[in-house]
Amino acid sequence: MSPSLTRSFQKSASFVGRAIADELLLVPITRRVADLDAIYTLDGIGPRLWDLLDGKRTVGELISLVVDEYEVEASEAEIDVLQFMAQLESMGAIEEA
Repeated sequence: MSPSLTRSFQKSASFVGRAIADELLLVPITRRVADLDAIYTLDGIGPRLWDLLDGKRTVGELISLVVDEYEVEASEAEIDVLQFMAQLESMGAIEEA
């Protein structure tokens, strides 16, 4: 299911984020050694969106915040946020609140 504008997401307890410089590393918490190869790097607006995932804000609200904070067109922000959220959802880093 793709993240619609009215859905709210929260960070999955199976991932932890660690900030390093201007990037955020997402590391799965697992007991399988093979999963340790799956470390993800977030940059650009990724770390900011990760911080905003509190289970209360909708995807539409996240898009509005990106428009306000980064001074981008709403259509561009919508595409970027929806793609980002879909990627996080597909790797299991977020779950619907």
